[in-house]
Amino acid sequence: MADNQKITKDILLWGVSLPLDILSPSDIAYLKGIAKMARPSVIWIWQEMDRIWDTLGLDNQASLEGQSIGDFYSHPIWVVNGVFTATDPDSIQHRNSIALFVSRLGVKSIADYGGGFGELAQRLVETDSKIKIHIVEPYPSTLGMERLKNDGQIKYKNDFENQYDCVIAQDVLEHVESPIELVNKLVSATKVGGYLIFANCFYPVIKCHLPSTFYLRHTFRWVMKGAGLEFVGKVENVSHAMVFRRTGNSNYIIFKFVESIAKFLGPIINKVRL
Repeated sequence: MADNQKITKDILLWGVSLPLDILSPSDIAYLKGIAKMARPSVIWIWQEMDRIWDTLGLDNQASLEGQSIGDFYSHPIWVVNGVFTATDPDSIQHRNSIALFVSRLGVKSIADYGGGFGELAQRLVETDSKIKIHIVEPYPSTLGMERLKNDGQIKYKNDFENQYDCVIAQDVLEHVESPIELVNKLVSATKVGGYLIFANCFYPVIKCHLPSTFYLRHTFRWVMKGAGLEFVGKVENVSHAMVFRRTGNSNYIIFKFVESIAKFLGPIINKVRL
């Protein structure tokens, strides 16, 4: 009897239990369909994201203002993506490497911007029981918040509440129309002497990677100098995760000037370097 109750109260998606009582009927219908499938490849996840993007009539060549971008990032495909990355060996290895790197920095307060399902935050607190993490998420995961509601070290926040020893933005900047404006906000949320970790993918892997950000593909590290950041290195075994240290206050005018140069040179460099 208990097993039957469990079946009616949860969807089991690739070994992860998703409670029905916090899901909408449309989310439940979608997730139940996905749960019937064997665990797919990452290519299928990307193709499904693109299908939903197209279904919503979104256009990554136009301004997102007035488009249903909130509906896209609130779609249960992002629950599916969260479960996929929670069980994907490459994603697990990336989280482990980032968590190990952060633990060596000796930081105590962390903001994980766009932290989604909370997998990285969980790995971070497993690595260091003394740190506190705010997941600053524009489109918070109801399931993520439910999973972590009793975790004293991790809290979901709508915005930054103070300055942090370390700010992380993993797979975020390629999704926003004004990545440099967001970087400026992330820098302001970092203590002087603190660290920022950016893991970016400025490539057309999926349609929600906005082409307007691709000028940063090979110029990002240089542009960050304009924000007053010192390049520290890359996270071992995560080649796209770059670490910077905030050395002082950034000059916004200089930052925007450097960005303008990158917008001109970036597309040219992209044609030379794939």
